[in-house]
Amino acid sequence: MTTRVLVKPVEGRLVRIPGTYEALPVEGKTLETNSYWLRKKAAGDVEFKTEQPVDQAPTPKGEKQ
Repeated sequence: MTTRVLVKPVEGRLVRIPGTYEALPVEGKTLETNSYWLRKKAAGDVEFKTEQPVDQAPTPKGEKQ
């Protein structure tokens, strides 16, 4: 099973997406984790944001499910 995470570049960094050589958008892009992205994270070039499934998103106070 592959894991997909939101990959965002650290402020001030230009990171290329392998295969397309496009710049990773500042707002990030959901991508599969692989050795490339793990190396970029270890180097401090990107950060991972885990996305919550829609059905498990936090409910605002005062609203019932």
